[in-house]
This record gives sequence, structure tokens and C-alpha cells, in this order.
Amino acid sequence: MTNKRKVTSILMALTLGSVSGHYIDDIVEKYNLQTNRYPMEIEHEILSGCIGIYNESIPIDIYIKKTKICICALEETEVNYSYTSFINDNNNFFNIFELKKRECM
Repeated sequence: MTNKRKVTSILMALTLGSVSGHYIDDIVEKYNLQTNRYPMEIEHEILSGCIGIYNESIPIDIYIKKTKICICALEETEVNYSYTSFINDNNNFFNIFELKKRECM
């Protein structure tokens, strides 16, 4: 393979990668596929408080049920309430979170 063909192949690969990247980015933006997650430490604290792991130990079946409800509520709340909003007004976050918990039951 000559140098000219190598350069052409590399340029074609870069162009194809660039176009594909923009196309995928447009799909992610169009269908709102990006994740709006909070920092892991914050999520952990919210879930721990929700499940009640700081209290007495609880039976495993109740723990699993509470965990599923709390994860559902957190996922639903994160979709509607950005992390920036959480930082500015976490009281409102917890009001929404409590409503979502009831919906997830």
C-alpha cells in the first residue's frame, strides 16, 4: 500500500468516525437519552436515607422492596429535577422525591 493510499484511508476513517459521532450525538439529544444522574455520593446518601439503613436492621424482603421503591423514586426525580436545582433547593427535591416514592409503590 502506498503512502497516498494510507493517508486516504486514514482520512476516510476519520471522516466516517466524525460523521458517525455527530449522528449518534444528534440521536441522543433528539430522544433525550443522556443520563441526568447526580454524583454517586449524593445518590448513595439519598437512597440510604430512603431505605432506612441507618435504623435497626430490617428483614431482607422488606429491604429489597424498599430499595426498589427508592431507586424508582430517585430515577423519576432525577429526570425532572436537575442536580443544580437540588443544590439550590434540596427541600423541593425531597418533596418531589416523596411524591415519586408514592407513585413507585
